[in-house]
This record gives sequence, C-alpha cells and structure tokens, in this order.
Amino acid sequence: MASQWRHDNLVEGAIFASLTAVIAHLGLLVPPLFPLISVVIPLPLAVLVKKRDLVTGALALVVAAVLLLVFYGRPVTVMMLLIQLGPLGLLLGLLFKNRVRAGLAVAMAAGIAVILNVITLLSGFWFLGINPLAAGSGIYGDIEQLLAFYQHQGLIEPGMEDEIRHLLQEMVQLMTLLFPANLVLWSLVSTTITYYLGQVVLQRLGYVVETLPPFRQWQIPWYFVWIVITGLLLFLTGDALNKQSVAAAGKNLVYLGAFLYLVAGLSVLGFYFDRFQLSRAVRLILTVVLIVYWPFTVVALTILGLVDSLLNIRQAAQHRKKGGDDR
Repeated sequence: MASQWRHDNLVEGAIFASLTAVIAHLGLLVPPLFPLISVVIPLPLAVLVKKRDLVTGALALVVAAVLLLVFYGRPVTVMMLLIQLGPLGLLLGLLFKNRVRAGLAVAMAAGIAVILNVITLLSGFWFLGINPLAAGSGIYGDIEQLLAFYQHQGLIEPGMEDEIRHLLQEMVQLMTLLFPANLVLWSLVSTTITYYLGQVVLQRLGYVVETLPPFRQWQIPWYFVWIVITGLLLFLTGDALNKQSVAAAGKNLVYLGAFLYLVAGLSVLGFYFDRFQLSRAVRLILTVVLIVYWPFTVVALTILGLVDSLLNIRQAAQHRKKGGDDR
C-alpha cells in the first residue's frame, strides 16, 4: 500500500513538474506574454501540494528546474524564474490544503511574493553586474535618442523638444519614485489572480477550498486608512525637513492606499449595479460615461472606497433593503 502511494506520488509529481516546465518555457519563449503567463506558472505546484504534500511539490519544483535547464538553458534566467514563482506555488498549495481563509491566504501569499520579487531583482542585478542606482543615466540617454529619432522623422514641431524632454523625464522620475509601491501592487494583483485560478481548478477537480467572495463584496478593513495617514505624515515631514527618502516613502504609501481604495470603490459600484438590477444597456452607458470622465471617476471611486471602508455603507444599504422587504 505504501509503495503504491509512493508510486502515485512520483507519477503525479512528474506530470505536474512537466506541466510547470512547459508553461514556464512558453513564458520565457514569448517575453511579451510573460506577465500573463506568470500568474499560471505556480498553479501546477499548488494543485500538486493540495492533492499530495509539500515534499512531492518541492521535488516537482526541482524536476521542473532540471527540465527547463535542459530545454531552455540560461541557468541564471531559470533560477530567477523559479525563485520568483516556485515557492509561491508551494505556499498557495499549503494554504489551499489547510483551508486558510481566502482573504488572509491572498495577503500572506502577496507578502511572500513581494519578498520573492525583491530577491529576484537583487539577484538579477548581482549576476548581471548592474548598479540600479546608476541606471537612471542610461534611461535619460534613451530619451535623447528617442527625441532625436522623432525629430529626424518630423514628428516633433520645432521648439517642442524641451517641453517633450521635460515631460518624458518627469514620467521616468515618477515611475522610478513609485516603483516600490508598484512592485507591491503587482504582487498583490498577480497573487489574487493566481489564487482565483487555483480555486477554480481545484473546484473543477472536486476539492472543497476557501473561495474569494464576489468582487461586489470586497471591502478594505477600516484600519487600512493608517496606510494613507502614515504616508501623508511621512510625505509632509520629509518635504518639510528636505528628506527626500522619507518623502518618497510617504508618496509610495499614499499611492498604495489610493489604489486599494480605488478597487474598493469599484467594488461598491458593482454592488449598486447589482442591487438596482440595471439592464446591460444602462450599465454600458454608465461605464462609458465613467471612462470618458476618468479623472473625476478615479477620485470619486477612491473617496467612495474610503467612505465604505470606514462606514460600511453597503451593509447599511442591505439593512434598509431587508427592512423594506419586511414591510
């Protein structure tokens, strides 16, 4: 009996290792699609750990690494890929296996994903001999080359070079400044997608798993407001004391908090779309209007998400609806 169990583990481990290697290989061969494919790469390992155990999943990860080295080569690239996504798949499998609450599971996995992404970036810089602090000069050189190309093609009117150069430089500075927050957000978004895909696959296989609630029920806990408050304090303090690093940390926290409340605002909007049972045509018209006036929409939805986080306006609306139904 024990030998049969080990045999089944080895067979399934080999199958899921091969599947992991194939998906990862596809992502490496088609770099533009890698961000999309990367959310799928951890799934075979997560499913394997849920079905079997962590040891089988870890062995499958090793086998997948060997297969990638054989068929793709480039040990550094393969190593960074597996560091970034392999442990995440094992962790998700453990979370599914132990029936951890979906929200907590996503938060834990996203936190680990941030750490793995940082390790991957630092490893890449170390192996490639790149100093990230000195990379800005190269980017500004690329801007000058881009401007020269546009001028040569006649795409820039005379006298507009300085204005466009300044705009591009500000965009680069903003992307660099908010890179930490964007790293956290990408880890959170990609992990949420991977978790959702994992729950769908496992449910199709007949497993009972903790599922994410419908999007219209998503809500940010009230204490997340301290992210924004802390960010504002750091930003104002750093600006007053001319401490750019402190101000930058504050801006990243404010940006992170604003994005979370924007998602919460979209959830509130979806809740009311569903509650009032709007027709598809009305929803389409409202969506188009919101997109056309997107600057106002972003601010309004962010405020709406913040208010809902603090006052739970959806719960109050549900109570009013139940009271009306009772009458």
